[in-house]
Amino acid sequence: MKKRFRFGAVIPAAGLSSRMGAFKPLLPYGNSTVIGSAIGSVLPYVDTAAVITGCRADELSEALSRGFGNRLTIVNNLDYASTDMLTSVRIGLRALGECDAFFLLPADIPAVTAKVYEALISAFDGEADVIYPVYDGRRGHPPLIHSRLIPDILAYEGDGGLRAILSGRDIKDIGVNDRGILRDLDTPQDYQNEISGKK
Repeated sequence: MKKRFRFGAVIPAAGLSSRMGAFKPLLPYGNSTVIGSAIGSVLPYVDTAAVITGCRADELSEALSRGFGNRLTIVNNLDYASTDMLTSVRIGLRALGECDAFFLLPADIPAVTAKVYEALISAFDGEADVIYPVYDGRRGHPPLIHSRLIPDILAYEGDGGLRAILSGRDIKDIGVNDRGILRDLDTPQDYQNEISGKK
């Protein structure tokens, strides 16, 4: 019988949305918002989830509490304007409940499908440090990161952010038929393409 692993999700949502020109997390998306769709995609597959707010934190926290109740731990990156995503990830990891591995899903990636999470979870056996979904030869989000890397992520003081920390680890790539793993919404054009159904 396969061991029952516990999974978490870290969802950074602290950014300024400067390239979008509008507050990205709360833009309409489907029947929800950009961040609501991202969170809704991952929640069925995790035991614990932490969202890291920053820009317009009170507004975002209120919307998330209204939409998801106590299923989320919401923490604030007070230095969001002067720090990078690694800082937010660290804040989220400190607030995350116990898990064997966690999905890292930025709040502006709302189109990941259930099949991606199922494929990553099915591939997780506790051996690889990181499991990436891959579409058309390109790694995307969310990577599934083993919890044994958390101390290294919290302690890292070099350059290059999380990418540098994960580089050179024991990595497994899982092919998926889902371009949503590559579709982050950074600009107004990205957003218009996404909501109009352009791939």
